[in-house]
Parts: sequence; structure tokens; C-alpha cells
Amino acid sequence: GKKNKDGSSLLQESRRLLRALYESCACLTIHGEFKEVLFESKKTLKAIQDLPSAQDLIEDPQLSFFYASIVYNLCRSKEDRIRPKKESFPFSDMGEDDLNAIEEFYEKMPQQGRPAKNGEIDPGSKELAQKMRHWCVMDSSKKPGQTSVGGPSASSLVGHLGKCAAHGSVRVKQIAAFVMKFLCQEPEHRPHIVAAGGVRTLLNLVDLEDDHARDAARQALAQICIVTNPAMMQYSEQLDAVRPLQELMTHRHELLVFEAAMGLTNLLGSSDELRTRCIQGEGWTSCRDLLFSENEMVQRAGVEAMCNLCLAPEILERFAEGRCELEIKVFIAFSRSDDPAMVMASTGALAMLASCEPVAAKILEHEKLDVLFETLDEAKEPGVQHRIVSVFVNMADCEECPKPLKEKITKALKAKQKKGITSKEALGILARFSDA
Repeated sequence: GKKNKDGSSLLQESRRLLRALYESCACLTIHGEFKEVLFESKKTLKAIQDLPSAQDLIEDPQLSFFYASIVYNLCRSKEDRIRPKKESFPFSDMGEDDLNAIEEFYEKMPQQGRPAKNGEIDPGSKELAQKMRHWCVMDSSKKPGQTSVGGPSASSLVGHLGKCAAHGSVRVKQIAAFVMKFLCQEPEHRPHIVAAGGVRTLLNLVDLEDDHARDAARQALAQICIVTNPAMMQYSEQLDAVRPLQELMTHRHELLVFEAAMGLTNLLGSSDELRTRCIQGEGWTSCRDLLFSENEMVQRAGVEAMCNLCLAPEILERFAEGRCELEIKVFIAFSRSDDPAMVMASTGALAMLASCEPVAAKILEHEKLDVLFETLDEAKEPGVQHRIVSVFVNMADCEECPKPLKEKITKALKAKQKKGITSKEALGILARFSDA
């Protein structure tokens, strides 16, 4: 490249000036008041985003650190506290809930009685942070006056952040993980993050040593997987997302467990290979363990994930061999839940299983079969009617179904039809069953 009089290249000089400018911006964007002013000056905000090239961020570690720090500061509010690890007793023995309780206690104390905090800075309101996050994802790539056309546009800021995370230091990766968590909180942002390569960025961050940063990356990945059609992701990304989501399902925080299970459920409907990878990683056991959670939403997420795993030949084989008596018992029990979504999930799993004749035979033999007759009789939701009718018809069609039991099933189905079935799919199944 061209040289200055002192022999240094113009590229080196421009990057040196850029580093100095971004270091100043990183310091200023810590303050909420500055961010308020900056948000009103969109041209300046856009310039901060556009000045460095992707190559600058890849080749200059310091610049990538300052860039990531600026984005982190813009997206953070005073409510987004990243708690540092406390090594001293008693904080070292406390969990997240205990530390939250202590901080809430301090907040309720009179001002003069609160522990002193050194260097406390106000990073701004939650509303300001939300506006900044929206700009980062939705508007950072737009030219003045430009409107969105067609599908989700890729956020250039997320693309830049991905370059920082891929080539930067461990600290840059940690900052990027927190930024991605901030950006993924709003569901409408997630398609734009996927379009910008955000899934691969997160997959590069899900194994960080720092607990908080690792959890942030995994939670953001789960939130993306919940709402994203797997077909919109690279197939390698789908496969690579299975393990971190499974590991997040063992977290102590119920929200993270729930989101991980929901994200995994969406992925598992995609292909046999994904289901096999999950099963090889003890995914069936991980999902089953959620059924014993005290949180009903976590239980339901576990059932829904297991429902999609029931598509796998490996799982059907386990049921056919009689190795899943507990699971059948649990699915039948949940079919009587007061939670309509849980009833839908559990009857869906049973319908999936009963479509395999050897497994249908195992359900027929189960000691809790009478409970399913109650579910059939009381089913009101069309979706549940469809699923439970499918279960009974598949059991009745099973060669191993004793004649008295088949007659009992036929009688129960006729009684249900007379009582009233609103599901067109269920009525269609019954019509074919009657003609057979």
C-alpha cells in the first residue's frame, strides 16, 4: 500500500486513528446521557457502524474489542446487570437467586444504609436500550429513507460482530455473547440475525469458559431456534445446535431449560439425522427428566420434545421392545392434564407411537389404558380429538388387539362420535375405520 513520509502505511495510520476514535466512543457510550444524544443523531450512529470494514475488524484485535464494546454499551440498560463472580465468602457459596434476593434487599434499604458502590454509572433506561437494539438489528444496514422490502434483511452490525467474535480475544467473544443475548430478546429481531449469519456466530460462543457468557450465547441460540424454520438455517448449523441446547436443558434456571427444550423441539422436526444426533447425546433421557420438573411449562416442553423424538426409528424400537413402560404411563397421565397444551403434546406423542403397530400393541397392554378411554370421552379440542381418535383406531387395527378390546374401542369411538366430534381429521379417520 501507499506509504507516509515516515514509512508507515496509510492503512496502519488509518487504523491507528480509528482505534483512538473507537476507544473514545467506547468510553462515552457507557453513559446513558450520551446514548440519548447519539440516538437522535442517526448519521453519527450510522458512521460508527460503517467506518470499519470487515477486514479491519478481522485483522485488528484492538479495534474489534472497541467495536464490540461500543455495541455492548449501546444495547445495555441499567437493568442489565452482568454480575461479576464473587470469590469471597459468603457470596462464593450463593446461587443466582440468593444474590438477586440480597440485591433486592439492598435496593429497599434507605440510601444511607446501602453498601457503597464504587464508580457506579447510569447506562440509561430500558426503553433507550430497546430502541438501540432495534436500530442495531433493523436499521443499521439501511440508507436514509430506505424501507424494508421482501424477506428479513441481514443486519450488517450483526455481521461485523460475528467477525469480531470469530477473530477476537476471549474477552471480545464474551462481550459478543452478551450483545447477541440482548439482540435476540425481541422475536422480530431473530430472522434478521439469522440472515446475517448470527447462528454460526452463536455456535462459536456456546462453549466459552465464563458461565454467564456461555449461558447468554446458549439462551440466544435457543430463542432463535424457537421461532426459526430450521430450513432457514444451514444444515450444519442445525446439527451443531443440538448439543448446546441439550446441555442447556440441564441448567438450574427454569427459563433457560424451557427455552432450550422449545428450541430443540423445533429442530427435531427437521430430519432423522438431527433426531439421531440428539438420541446419541442422551437427548431422550434429558427430555424425560423434564417431565419430573415442578414447572408445568418445563414439563410440557419436555413432552413436546419427546413427541418429535418419537419419529425416530431408534425410539420406536425401544417402545416396541417394552423398554419404555414409564414413558407410556407418563404420556397417558398427562393426557388428563388441566393444561390444554399439555394434553395436545401428550396425545400427540401417543398418536405418533401408536402409528407403529408393535408400539400400539404395547399401549394396548398397558395397565393405564382405561385412562385413555376417559381422555377420548372428554376430548373437546379438535387437535386433541384428532390425536386421540388416531391412537384408538391404530390400536384397534393392531393384529394383537383382542376381539373384546376391539369391540370396546369401537363402542367408545361410536359413543364419542354421537356425543360430538368437531375435528374433520378425526371424522375422516373414523369414516375409514368404519369402512374397513
